[in-house]
Amino acid sequence: MRFVLDTSVLIALERNDPQIISRLNELSKLSSGPPQVTIISRFELLVGLNKKEPKNKQKAIELLNKFTCISATARTADILAHLKQTYDEKGISISLADLLIASQVKEYNLTLITKDNDFEKIKEINKIIL
Repeated sequence: MRFVLDTSVLIALERNDPQIISRLNELSKLSSGPPQVTIISRFELLVGLNKKEPKNKQKAIELLNKFTCISATARTADILAHLKQTYDEKGISISLADLLIASQVKEYNLTLITKDNDFEKIKEINKIIL
């Protein structure tokens, strides 16, 4: 099993949340490699860092750079289009950012680790909601 960390988990790590750190340590025993991040999670964290003091910003960027960022591809766009249409037709509102994260998770057959309950709606992906 390979994991990808959602923005909510990255923020918790950046804040040194002991519960999240402990849970990730437990989950790491089930992983076949280091966790990764999606392009959107990297983007969202970087945008949030713009309001931080330079010292704290640098520390957070160093944390973020420990994770490989998975690439978006043409297949990502195909999956994204399918998911968006599927949930729009069901009248279920899911943000484009969450759908993009889900598309990359599905494309690379990863398991999303998140604190965001909105991902409960997306049945096509493997996820662990902390």
